[in-house]
Amino acid sequence: MNYFSFSKRNSIIKIKVKGKNINKYLKRIIKDNINIIKYVPVSYNEAFLFLKYSDYLKLKKYKTIYKINIISKYGMLSFVELIKKNIYMILALLISIVLIYVLSNVIFSINVIHSSDKIRTLIYEELEERGIKKYAFKKDFEQIEKIEDDILKNNKDKLEWIEITENGCSYIIKVEERKINKEDSGEHHNNIISSKNAIISIINAISGEKLKKINDYVTKGDIIISGNITKSDGSIINGNAIGEVYGEVWYVIDIEYPYVYNEVKNTGKSKNVYVINFLGKRFSLFNFKEFHTFNATNKVILENRLLPISLVKEKQYETKITNNIYTEEEAVVKAIEVAKNKLKLGNKNIKEIIEVTVLEKNMYSSKVGLKLFFNVIENIGKSQKIESLDTTKN
Repeated sequence: MNYFSFSKRNSIIKIKVKGKNINKYLKRIIKDNINIIKYVPVSYNEAFLFLKYSDYLKLKKYKTIYKINIISKYGMLSFVELIKKNIYMILALLISIVLIYVLSNVIFSINVIHSSDKIRTLIYEELEERGIKKYAFKKDFEQIEKIEDDILKNNKDKLEWIEITENGCSYIIKVEERKINKEDSGEHHNNIISSKNAIISIINAISGEKLKKINDYVTKGDIIISGNITKSDGSIINGNAIGEVYGEVWYVIDIEYPYVYNEVKNTGKSKNVYVINFLGKRFSLFNFKEFHTFNATNKVILENRLLPISLVKEKQYETKITNNIYTEEEAVVKAIEVAKNKLKLGNKNIKEIIEVTVLEKNMYSSKVGLKLFFNVIENIGKSQKIESLDTTKN
């Protein structure tokens, strides 16, 4: 039997009736036009009755010595009862769904990928004019395509291509700047020369004539790839040398490293903490997991000029403190490692460090001093314009 009904009054309930003579009680309520849908006897003085909620309300009006208890509710009545029992959970669920929907459709970050600050600023301004900005709602696919087309049309002389990609709650914008090539007058050409003294290890010539070979020693200014190509008949074609040249280069570096090393580094973690300062003491609020060590910047929110009390918003940056004591051998290894990093950071043309030789080592009471000789592979190719020759002179 289907007990479900969309009407509360027509919903079915199951009750338990207990008294001296159940059959006598049933005859009485049937006589008064109370409809019993189903009767399940339990004993002489006890039974289960199924009836509509509207008939149950009539039944409650009778003053009787029989005991009546509701056992189950069905249909809309059951649904309403379920909502009443779980109203706070249902409201919280609905609010959560709305929040998730809203937050998942809001832009929280925009990242324009390009090396030029000028181009990035231009793109940010163009996007903001078209409604793409932090804390605004996302655009659909068709809107994004139209925005891309509009930005390109408005910046034909500056932009070659733009792509807006959605990544979670972020937009990543890739853009290509338009390069306007000036017409080549044919008067200026270039060679690739050596930027320093070296032994050549790699030559990749895309255009031009190679004048040097691998393992040749070159000094600063020597032409390695010529833009002028000599034909078999002795005539010369003026052109541009294009390619890369790597060579073995040498450096001498002096460095010192302490036996006792102390370093403070940021871990990358940070948080905002509210702090009460009172009588020279600080009390942090709701800071359940404190950083062991940290650096902080403060912003005063409230203070009293008469009383020594203030409320401060503190931006804490977690730090990690390293304290090491090295032996002489360990200090030498660390010094060489630091020198390598220093050399690489100071010269982006270095491709590889081949060998490190200790030329001189001095041990002091608190530190070690080294003179180091480095063999490295470095990009030594440098473009140099070929000056046009005056052929009018004899």
